[in-house]
Amino acid sequence: MKNYDIDIYKMNRLPNYYNRNNYEINRLNQKRKTKKSNLTGYFVFIIMLLMLSIGAIGLTIFVLGSDQKAPLLQSRTYASVEKMQVKLSEDDQMGVGGAYLPESKTTPLSTLDYYIKRGDSIHSIARRFGIDEATIIKLNDIKIPSKIVRGQKILIPNQNGIQEEVTRRNSLDQIAKKYDMDKEELMRVNNLVSERDADKIFIPGMKYDGVSKQLLLGEYFTRPIRGGRFTSMFGYRVDPFTKKKSCHTGVDIAHRMGTKVYAAAPGKVIFAGTGNDYGNFIRIQHTSGYVSYYAHLSKINVKKGDWVSTGTYIGQVGSTGRSTGPHLHYEIRKDNVRINPMTVTVW
Repeated sequence: MKNYDIDIYKMNRLPNYYNRNNYEINRLNQKRKTKKSNLTGYFVFIIMLLMLSIGAIGLTIFVLGSDQKAPLLQSRTYASVEKMQVKLSEDDQMGVGGAYLPESKTTPLSTLDYYIKRGDSIHSIARRFGIDEATIIKLNDIKIPSKIVRGQKILIPNQNGIQEEVTRRNSLDQIAKKYDMDKEELMRVNNLVSERDADKIFIPGMKYDGVSKQLLLGEYFTRPIRGGRFTSMFGYRVDPFTKKKSCHTGVDIAHRMGTKVYAAAPGKVIFAGTGNDYGNFIRIQHTSGYVSYYAHLSKINVKKGDWVSTGTYIGQVGSTGRSTGPHLHYEIRKDNVRINPMTVTVW
């Protein structure tokens, strides 16, 4: 082969040579970078391991060194705190060492003045301030919850509870015993300096049961007449006039002519007069859509627009209208739907 042929051959092979050389150079650089990265990672790991070791040693020294001074660091359960309190009180009567049982005390009663606004109700006010309706009613001695008017001032307490009147028969000592509370604690909560200052006592944390609460709100009823006997219940019966089966819309309570009839719940008299079947009757509007009826009366003692409380004398038993003898027809409607009075009345 001639010399120029050899040169041409080398020139033809030259690009492949350079490509292989570049590949080797790149491969070596990559190895160097990987090795450097691995060394950096190992170095960081060793530093972190050293820091953790130092921290663990320090914690061990701290715990071992505090074993005799503050064992409560190891366990802070209520039982251990109580046990340590006894131990420290024996070692040091001043209680030095920081172990103590926190004293649980009820926040003293405080109130804010609230003025009734348009559209307010006991329910809406209670929701707004997070206070139970019965607490607001009793604290403000509200006899008729539905009668609150715009501009009227009521007190909103800072906590739930019930209020009792202090009398000779219901002394502060008796109230404290009744609710299993310390008398001094009750005085502190009510901001009283002397027992002589107590006419009403607020008992914090106490609540009324469901029925009592509904009675206060006028959403539950008490018997409208004292004594008597039931002669006809709510529901289907044989009509005494037509002798056919028909629905009786209330309950009939037979009693002597002229026996007093009382309002079964607080509310407003929306009718007091005469009707065909009912004879002389009264209709009272209560809260939450309830209306009570008192029919066949011989006498009406209230007039339309009067506000009445639970137990207000409103009329007398009679036999007017569609009646077979002296009795009271007692009826309850909820949102204009007749319901069984026995389910919402405390007899």
